Amino acid sequence: MADLNLDQGNLDTAGHIEGAEPHVVDWIHIHETVKLLLLSMAQIELTLTDGDHNVTGLGLLFTEMAGHLREVNKHLKASPDTPADIMAHGNVLESKINEGVIAFQFYDRLSQRLEHVVTGLELTEDILSDELRRIKPQSWKAIQKEIKMNYSLECERKMFDLVIQGTPLSEALALYRDEHLEPEDDIELF
Repeated sequence: MADLNLDQGNLDTAGHIEGAEPHVVDWIHIHETVKLLLLSMAQIELTLTDGDHNVTGLGLLFTEMAGHLREVNKHLKASPDTPADIMAHGNVLESKINEGVIAFQFYDRLSQRLEHVVTGLELTEDILSDELRRIKPQSWKAIQKEIKMNYSLECERKMFDLVIQGTPLSEALALYRDEHLEPEDDIELF
């Protein structure tokens, strides 16, 4: 297929490429969309890779700190002459470590959601790259079903349903915020 120069000079007033067949224009839009999807997937994958490396190190550090803290607190509690201030500092440190663990749980949720985005983009890229599948509604329904099945949280499934049903994104996000944002001390584990 001939390589078309897509600068503004080749577009007519309706935004069509001068002299190009309609199927070529459709192909160009799909091809360019696929490239943007692949770029988005690469950025998310790199973010997850960088984040996983850093968070894994922090997770190990917090695990070690928690172990050392348990030993120190055990020793301090066993000693009858431990000042109350020292025990209070040990309790504060334990509380701070627990806050760190909660932050890791939020990161885990973020990572899961980004992985779901990558999966959805991969499936979309696959269907857009296949001329036969991209025009079949049942192919799109199958992808939607597969994407929804990957969600582990009920709030994700509800957001999916709202968007697929045509709810404007801003409205769907507002509903999510109203119904599903949890207080920091009530983490949904998965």
